[in-house]
Amino acid sequence: MAKFLRDLLDAEEPIFTESLRQLEHASGRTAADTKLIGDIVAKAHENLRQMGLSPAIATGEEVYHGLEARLESDIKRLVRIIGAEESRSEDVQYLVPFMVKAANSVNFNRKVFVIKHESAKNLLRQMPPKALMEKLGYDDIEAMFDHEDFSELYTALRFSEGPEWLNRYDELFETVTPEDYEERDLKIVVMDHNKYVDLAAHFVQKKLHNVTHTKEMGVIVVTPMYAKTMRGLVLKTLPLLFHYMNEVKLYSTFFKLKSQQPHFGKTVVSTLVADPGDASLMVGHKIHWRVIQRYLGKHKEDSISTIAFEPHVQPEDLHWRRAEDLLFELDPELEFWKDRDYVGLIYDGFPVAFNLFDVSFAYSNKEPYENRYAYHFRESLWNEIFVRYMGFKNLASQVLEKLDNSAVSPEKLPVRKPKTVPALRRENSKHDLLVRRRLIDAAEGRLDGVTEEFDKVFDMLGKYDKTVTVFGSARKPQEDGISSNAYELSRRLAGDGYAVVTGGGYGVMEASNRGAYDAGGNSIGLNILLPHEQSLNNYTTESFQFQHFFGRKVAMTLDASAYIFFAGGFGTLDELFEILALEETNKIPRAPIILVGSDFWGPVDELIRTLLLERFGTISDNDHKLYKVMDNHDDIIHVINQYEHELNKSKD
Repeated sequence: MAKFLRDLLDAEEPIFTESLRQLEHASGRTAADTKLIGDIVAKAHENLRQMGLSPAIATGEEVYHGLEARLESDIKRLVRIIGAEESRSEDVQYLVPFMVKAANSVNFNRKVFVIKHESAKNLLRQMPPKALMEKLGYDDIEAMFDHEDFSELYTALRFSEGPEWLNRYDELFETVTPEDYEERDLKIVVMDHNKYVDLAAHFVQKKLHNVTHTKEMGVIVVTPMYAKTMRGLVLKTLPLLFHYMNEVKLYSTFFKLKSQQPHFGKTVVSTLVADPGDASLMVGHKIHWRVIQRYLGKHKEDSISTIAFEPHVQPEDLHWRRAEDLLFELDPELEFWKDRDYVGLIYDGFPVAFNLFDVSFAYSNKEPYENRYAYHFRESLWNEIFVRYMGFKNLASQVLEKLDNSAVSPEKLPVRKPKTVPALRRENSKHDLLVRRRLIDAAEGRLDGVTEEFDKVFDMLGKYDKTVTVFGSARKPQEDGISSNAYELSRRLAGDGYAVVTGGGYGVMEASNRGAYDAGGNSIGLNILLPHEQSLNNYTTESFQFQHFFGRKVAMTLDASAYIFFAGGFGTLDELFEILALEETNKIPRAPIILVGSDFWGPVDELIRTLLLERFGTISDNDHKLYKVMDNHDDIIHVINQYEHELNKSKD
């Protein structure tokens, strides 16, 4: 299962697989990677269907351009929401004030722990920024302080002074103490266009955007740019403003945390420099996850290091996730992109990311399909893998504690081991099915994770009033008569309002899901992930992927209006006789059990009748009547509707 994730990340082996094994051991959460894979596929397919694309046949280019088309409509709506004119959605100078106003309007705690202006001025008095002073026409630094906005000045240092000056300034900054810091409000500044446009030109050209910040000053700056227009400006600049608000806040919290410890200035500088360091990833036999504060490359061959392709967590991703939350606060319709940060599918050897910011930045920069972005998606996926095993609380706390480029040791983190889910017992009493109660009681004592699966799948299936469960061979191709029969019957059942439930695999299951899907009905797959044999078909509107056959078997018998069996092998026969036994012993309601296709099921029926009923008497005549062998779809649907009618009448 790790191969799917490894390919998305282009992760280094064997470190990647070993790191997952260690996370599993440290957390006690088995196969969290397979659950993550299921979520990625389900969310991607949901988005594809919303864009009118078929998951089974859509090409990478179609997906990429479909996401861009969705983004275009989002941009137009968001421009209107912030009060600007849609016709001027690419006008930089016009739109910037609207975006800054929107950023200042959201609910956000702006108190930050940052360097005092006077302390920063004292540092610059010791090292006057001569290039900046010359550019602005000052011989005296005090005159510059008196007449210029200090936040703009301080940010402009990175544009005006060369690397040698900045390195020496970092050394000087190591002398600051906690007394040089204070709490004040985070500030968003729009730099003076005429004074700074040429200084910022290189930055804008390199970054392809016009927002930067100074963490130690608590300032976010919109830089001037020569370009008068920028494609997709509002979903590039506004997210960056939100991103930097969260980033400045995180660093502020970290600096305040470190203010109680020695060598404060050195800690601040080493954190701001943000180098990943060269500490060994392997510590003894343990793989430790680095905390990396910057993006290192799109491909291995482009990267200064392979660190980005080894286990790590990324504070940047947390800022982007929180930036999304602020965007959703402004525009709830942007939730098409919600929880898609870590979602992507491989096409033509490289991911197509469903990450809002990868799509937005690529759109703004007019990148073709071949140059699509996956920076933010990959960093988010690394974080998500860590979260699925160790929990978000551990991620957030470790990022904060290790922001000065230390490594995270998963084996030392506190993790609550998976326990039974109380909601299951509530579900038991509501449904009052003895078999489920006994099975769950057994699961609670023996199987980690099974109860959690029950809780989720019961919640999912509980949304549907009428369900029909379809069984059959996974080996039959779609053009086979058996699969065609399953397709047509499921299509008609979905048209009658029944949710069609299958095992989510291929063959008859795929045909049934496809029939319901094509009819515009509810098509559900209760899939189980196996090493080589089964994966989810592309025609489910909702799905759940089990790790345990045990839980899946229970879910497949959950309050169905009918159980329909097409030709199949051992698995299909196993399901048939289990359901017959459960109905025979009154452990589940006696819903219709329909065996479709007399050419296949006729001999099976004859065997049951002559061998079990007549010759050996191991079943009763009533047991033999528990199922029907049928061929006509009208008759089948009539039997199911009649059962549903009688059931509803008894409830009334």
